[in-house]
Amino acid sequence: MSRILHLSVVHGPDDPRIHERECRTLVDAGHQVAYMAPGAESGVDAHGVLHLPLPARPRAHRALHAPAILAAVRRLRPAVVHVHDPELLALFPALRPLVPRLVYDMHEYVPQQVAAKHYIPAPVRPAASRTVAVGQRTLAALADGVVTVTAAQLEALGRRPMLRTTLPNYPRFARFADPRPRPDLADERLKLVYVGSLSKGRGCGVMLDVMAQVVDRAVLYLGGTFADPRWGREVEARVAGELAGAVRLLGRVPPADVPGVLAAAEVVWVPAQQTSQYALPTVATKLYEGLAVGLAALVSDLPGRSELVREERCGLTVPPTVEGHLRGVQRLTMDHEAVAPMGERGRRAVRERYSWEVVEGRLVDFYAELTRGVASP
Repeated sequence: MSRILHLSVVHGPDDPRIHERECRTLVDAGHQVAYMAPGAESGVDAHGVLHLPLPARPRAHRALHAPAILAAVRRLRPAVVHVHDPELLALFPALRPLVPRLVYDMHEYVPQQVAAKHYIPAPVRPAASRTVAVGQRTLAALADGVVTVTAAQLEALGRRPMLRTTLPNYPRFARFADPRPRPDLADERLKLVYVGSLSKGRGCGVMLDVMAQVVDRAVLYLGGTFADPRWGREVEARVAGELAGAVRLLGRVPPADVPGVLAAAEVVWVPAQQTSQYALPTVATKLYEGLAVGLAALVSDLPGRSELVREERCGLTVPPTVEGHLRGVQRLTMDHEAVAPMGERGRRAVRERYSWEVVEGRLVDFYAELTRGVASP
């Protein structure tokens, strides 16, 4: 078996895709796995993953992580370095002579993501997006393998690397098998929940506009953080004012606490907007997590969300507008008895077809092919 180093300068040490799913699966398959990320506490965790810390740095200073990363690679001598951020592709030329195998894990549609960054001046976003697209394509070709969330993400790459696998961001069902609802979130109204990035593109504004019209019939539990501080202050002011009592701001919800927050609700709300990024095929992790605990779903009629909900009859799909989502919430409040059966159908679908346990063998097979002929440490 091989020694593997997962790297991120963006994601935390408890990131579900990296730590809970990929690292743990590779440990269970017999590999020696380390995960290096900002905020980690040094040591081996209960699942056998070695955590290595990087200092927390502002976005503009992430390049300063390079010396520590290269020193760790020289010290650990891994057979594989598996990176989870496009920023880390810039290290591939330096890593190539040091590591037998390099892997790029594409979590997002990177050019489209760059085009929507609030901190990039709007006039230069198109050029920045094109530059990132070229850089990603060029540097990813130095990898020996690539992992994506959807097959459509592969269109951003050239013919190399040839070894590829798609690992949807399905939840590890065992984590949601027996959740305990958070007791302070009890309410007699229809209980909606959203946990994730609190941005306009994810539909945060839509949810607030809807809740302003259903304050007596529904409550929204809103967990997550604001990438744009100005938008965060605007949301907090609305919640403290007109939406007091109708919206509960929970702040960042650590992955370990997500099942309990979700289980306190009845409906998982996924009101993504039709941006260049969110209009593309995706695997909306928070949707699957909500279904895993037995919630009904209210989703925008966009790729990667609506097909599942319609096929499994586990919720409502609506236009990605305030009016569309308002009608959805109103339907759920008027037909409250239908909510629980929707949730039961969604939970069964995730357990049987859309869980990490169903697809994790792809990662094991990918690594078997990737490390063929590489000497064990």
